[in-house]
Amino acid sequence: MPTLEERVTRLEHDVAEQKRDIAEQKRDIAEQKRLRAGRDRDLADITEKLRGQDKLLKALAKTQSEHTATLDRHTATLDRHTATLDRHTAMHKEHAAALAHLTLSTHTLKDGVEQIIGMLDTLIDREGGR
Repeated sequence: MPTLEERVTRLEHDVAEQKRDIAEQKRDIAEQKRLRAGRDRDLADITEKLRGQDKLLKALAKTQSEHTATLDRHTATLDRHTATLDRHTAMHKEHAAALAHLTLSTHTLKDGVEQIIGMLDTLIDREGGR
């Protein structure tokens, strides 16, 4: 059996070891608290950034929706203008054909009038010589 002095020495040694363990555990706990605080700050920062990105995505969705509506209106306007242009093109073709016909008729009429004038000149010349 150990002597009293050996037992006291052993107890002192055990107490010293436990104090070192407790000091180490306190350092570990302090480090864990520091890490948790850092994690909490990081999570708060990430949360704030996600909120910002969420707002940005919602704003982009709204803008895209507005742009889609604008494009739909422009497409409808373009469709109306295309229909009007198609009607005007058809009318232009009709008018060009009518003008060509009138031009031909005018040339034919002019040729006929010149022929009549020539015949009248011939008659006048014949009548003048009598």
